[in-house]
Amino acid sequence: MKNRLLFDFIKKYYGQVKYTLLFMLLILPVTSVISQLVPWYVSKIITLINLNEPSDEIWQKLIVMFIAIAVLPVISTLISLFVMFLLQKKIAYPLGLRIRRDLFAQALGQHRRFWSKYNAGTVFSKIDNTRRFIAAWGSLGDFLLFFYTSVWTLIIILFLLARINLSFALAYLCGTLILFAVFHKVSSSTFKVSAQQENFMNKIFGRTVNMVGNYFLLKIFASVGRESEKLDKDYTTVCKAMQKNAWLRNRNQLFLSISVVLFECLMIVYAVLLWTKGNIQVGNIVYILNAVMPLGGIVANLAGFWMLNRAHLYKVQNNLTMLAETPEIKDADNAKQLTVSSGKIEFKGLNFSYNDAGRVISDLTLTVNGGEKVGIVGVSGGGKTTLLHLLQRLLPTPEKSIYIDGQDITKVTQNSLHDAIAFIPQDTSLFHRTLSENISYGSFNATEEQIAEASRKAFVDEFAEELPEKYQTLVGDKGVKLSGGQRQRAGIARAVLKDCKILLLDEATSALDSRSEKYIQESLQNLIKGKTVIAVAHRLSTLENMDRIVVIDNGLIIEEGRPEQLLRQQGKYAKLWNLQA
Repeated sequence: MKNRLLFDFIKKYYGQVKYTLLFMLLILPVTSVISQLVPWYVSKIITLINLNEPSDEIWQKLIVMFIAIAVLPVISTLISLFVMFLLQKKIAYPLGLRIRRDLFAQALGQHRRFWSKYNAGTVFSKIDNTRRFIAAWGSLGDFLLFFYTSVWTLIIILFLLARINLSFALAYLCGTLILFAVFHKVSSSTFKVSAQQENFMNKIFGRTVNMVGNYFLLKIFASVGRESEKLDKDYTTVCKAMQKNAWLRNRNQLFLSISVVLFECLMIVYAVLLWTKGNIQVGNIVYILNAVMPLGGIVANLAGFWMLNRAHLYKVQNNLTMLAETPEIKDADNAKQLTVSSGKIEFKGLNFSYNDAGRVISDLTLTVNGGEKVGIVGVSGGGKTTLLHLLQRLLPTPEKSIYIDGQDITKVTQNSLHDAIAFIPQDTSLFHRTLSENISYGSFNATEEQIAEASRKAFVDEFAEELPEKYQTLVGDKGVKLSGGQRQRAGIARAVLKDCKILLLDEATSALDSRSEKYIQESLQNLIKGKTVIAVAHRLSTLENMDRIVVIDNGLIIEEGRPEQLLRQQGKYAKLWNLQA
């Protein structure tokens, strides 16, 4: 499964640049040929000088070979530089951007269960690591410029050695295969340690991001030192893994170096024996030395690249297994665009539970007519916010359970559903962007005049004019430069600007002081005119102007009616009201 996932992933992206890759694969062997032609010509020059007296014919041959020795390396360098240029311009940079974009979209397309299972920092660390391995020019460059060219260099060396002496070529091939097997066996010992090291680093990155994102908690609980100690322990674990990895590599390198030196000595001795018997010429020994001496490097390139990328592939497989998880909530096949006319909402026998636990909502049936304002109240954990999230498909909504203007929301696209609903949550989230950009988020084509009008209706203008850059002021990460009430007003202005038929409020005034709440209540009365509204609130006073109140307890509707009607019934609503009175 993992192997198939990795194969499909690589095929998808490298398939987009297959012709560029094919051109590189065809042109790079030329550099391997050139790398061996130069020492081959040197050996021929020595043979000519050794066996012949000077003559015009000999000089002509020498001059041609001298020119070849001077020009061929330049051609090889130009080809290598051109391949590197193509690699970066046509493959690495654009492919890296595509992979990052697609994996980022895949991660953001996940829903609650995914993000409750994985740390955000770890997820994005894995995205970047996957992008770097698959697309970064270093990885592909290593393959093309070292592994692939080393294979061709080895083939050409064997071909030229066979022309000199077949038995020597066979001995060279056998020795190469033995060395490769030794490299592979010895290098395998570092594979598991490298994988552990990568996993530790991902966890540390995730923990670090989580700490930075919650720096306020670290401050108020005086836990900076404590968290740093935990991080130090993680770093110590990674350091030990790195030290072990380094020790294994150094030990392996020593063993391999001794093996290569022994092989080179044996091959040189064998070449000299062949020369003493007259089977090869003295010039051939020059080429044999050129073929034997760099063999350790060639085999190291082949085995080293294989082992390194085997480790990388293992990491990418694990990363993709997580990143490629099927989203919990997907658009149905042939999903249609949601069309909203009156904004009528129907819940029909809705049931829902988290992770197969007890039901949070049980057989809930409720109709909210177009333009009607309904308040949802109840004790904490009763399923109120869950109901709003199901209506927006932020949770896996059961089929045929929620309808908007007669359309099953599981049969329409999620984007069209979200575009049709304005939502003001309990805790308004802001980007580290300007106040103006945050207010217009979701209404991306809004003019400055429209933003200013929405801000005025939500009383944002009262504090915006006092900011250093007014509406162009950066609000900080999550809106940290604004107070809770100011962030909430910005969120309300965002909903005003979006101007949807359906408006959902989840404790929309909970973060406001009494003065701000009074203003917001007035602006909300103008905002909700002609809209279908479902408002969740603990402050019952904020729901006085609702057409109807629905009391939910343990996922069941236990009371329903006008506020004054429910007070007369002296039921659950009346008890909640008396507690707040």
